[in-house]
Amino acid sequence: MKKMVQNNAARQINAIPKRKEQEVPIHKTDSKNKSLKVPFSGFEITSAVALSVLFMAMTIFLISTKVSLSGAQYELQNLNQKIVNIQNSNVNTKQDISELSSKSRLMKIAQDAGLTMNDNSIRNVSK
Repeated sequence: MKKMVQNNAARQINAIPKRKEQEVPIHKTDSKNKSLKVPFSGFEITSAVALSVLFMAMTIFLISTKVSLSGAQYELQNLNQKIVNIQNSNVNTKQDISELSSKSRLMKIAQDAGLTMNDNSIRNVSK
């Protein structure tokens, strides 16, 4: 009977649940915050917004500068065309002056008016 008592005692010992030491995790995992989003600080957000605004401003400035440059080039081209036209007009006028003041033309006009040329009264003047 002693053996039975020992078996009962062994069963009773086995029947008492052993206390397991609960393992406490070092880092607690929060099941609610399992998103992969990285939180941005206020400085980072402000920097991103400021850089975006700066980028847009520089883009607008660049486009307006290119438009102004195109306008200036158009005006320069018009002025150059006017200069060429005036230079051509000057050349034509100089040619007309040369033709009108040629010696042969002046002699013909003088003869038509009944004038004669006296070579003794001609003086050559040089600059």
